[in-house]
Amino acid sequence: MIKIIKKIIDIIFIIALIVLSVYAVLRFTNKVEIFEVQTGSMEDNIHVGDYILIYKTKNIKKDDVITFTKNNGFVTHRVVEIEGNKITTKGDANNTLDESIDIDDVKGKVVLSGGILNIVIKFKYAIISFVLAVYLFTVYLDKKEEENKENEE
Repeated sequence: MIKIIKKIIDIIFIIALIVLSVYAVLRFTNKVEIFEVQTGSMEDNIHVGDYILIYKTKNIKKDDVITFTKNNGFVTHRVVEIEGNKITTKGDANNTLDESIDIDDVKGKVVLSGGILNIVIKFKYAIISFVLAVYLFTVYLDKKEEENKENEE
């Protein structure tokens, strides 16, 4: 039974390590950025307080949800029209189109929002602490198992 628990814990630890490593590489290579949504302009898809993961790209197409700079702030809306270097967006909950923006104002494309991302961001230190505690517990189980084998001999 202990061997099964250790295998499960090892698998969880490896998955967590891979996820954290991918996230770290993306952050350090400056390919992604995370924002917290401040308004309800994208309701029912993206809610106030949700975190969004932005992949930095200028490869934008109609219906993409993008984040762009406007008046020294950031706006996240859906692309409704692209004409050359000009992009027109609209918040899903808004009734009117936004002013067109230049492609250079685009920060990136939303690739993940809410759900598991909210949990990971809000509880990242707790998750890291939990994974570390679980790993240390498996080390303890290994040590106990070795002691039991030595005592049996």
